[in-house]
Amino acid sequence: ALVDLDRERERLQAQVQQLDQEVANSERLLANRGFVEKAPEAVVQREREKLASSRERRAKLQQRLALDYP
Repeated sequence: ALVDLDRERERLQAQVQQLDQEVANSERLLANRGFVEKAPEAVVQREREKLASSRERRAKLQQRLALDYP
């Protein structure tokens, strides 16, 4: 099956934008001292892991876009 390159590029760009939002939300939450000080450590750690994962997935998608769809 042939892949419509424009549609695939748009799909990947939409995923990058979604991950941009996830990263921004996690960064905002972790920058909130009240959250970090009052939330259970496990919750804060989970949010840090989510942030790292989102950043990594976003970087991989951006690299794929740059290489496959210059």
